[in-house]
Formats: sequence, structure tokens, C-alpha cells
Amino acid sequence: MVYIPLWICIFAGVAIDARERRFPNGLAGACAVAALAGVWLDLGLNTALDHAGLAVIVYLGLVLTESLWRRVRHAPGIGMGDVKALFALCTFDPLGGVVAFAVALLTLAVACLIAKSRSLPLLPFLVPIFAIIEVVGCTL
Repeated sequence: MVYIPLWICIFAGVAIDARERRFPNGLAGACAVAALAGVWLDLGLNTALDHAGLAVIVYLGLVLTESLWRRVRHAPGIGMGDVKALFALCTFDPLGGVVAFAVALLTLAVACLIAKSRSLPLLPFLVPIFAIIEVVGCTL
């Protein structure tokens, strides 16, 4: 019940990303705050801070990798909106977020091959895969 604001925010982000190919900063911030507050209310402050710390590590790793990629290749890779969304998801569940990100990238690559497109938005792949991971994780 405490995670409903996170799911509302993140699925709103999916709709915006699918339509406009961007994830607004305000919505990303709301997702991160909703994830932190949900974990805090559900699992306690120490767990919430642990999750937030792991999310920061993942975020910084991706930002540095993306910056290096853009400097070396002179072409964009993943978008910063995708990294911001992953930060919120990792604040909610760090391992689930990383696994969902890896599976979403593979699914996106297959979809791009099938659609014969150079790029597609990642969030419509990432968030449903993350939701499936969370539902299956809760039922096991």
C-alpha cells in the first residue's frame, strides 16, 4: 500500500517516455522520494538508507560509463532519463532494479532488431519487467 505513489509515478514516466522520449526531472524526483518513503515506512530507516546508497552507486556507475561512452564514441548511448528511473527503482529494490535493467536492455535490443530501428525508449521495457520481478518475488 505504501508503494502505490511510486507505481503511479513510474508508470506515468513510462507513458511520457513512450510518447516524448524523455523522463522529466520532477517526475524522476517524485519517483525517488516515493521509493525512499515507501521503503522507509515498510522496512525501516536503515534499510531505506542502504537501498538509497546502493542506488547512488548504480547511478554514478551508469553516469560515468555513459559519459565515457559519449566522449569516446561521440554518440549517445542510454539516456539520462533511463538512469534516473533506474535510480528510483534501485531505491525500491536494488537487485531487482539491476536485473530488470539488464533484461530490459536485452529485450530492447531484440525489439530494435525486429522493428529495424536504431533506438526505442527503454522505460516501456524496464518498468514492466521490474514489475514482473517484484510480483514474482513477492509470491515466492
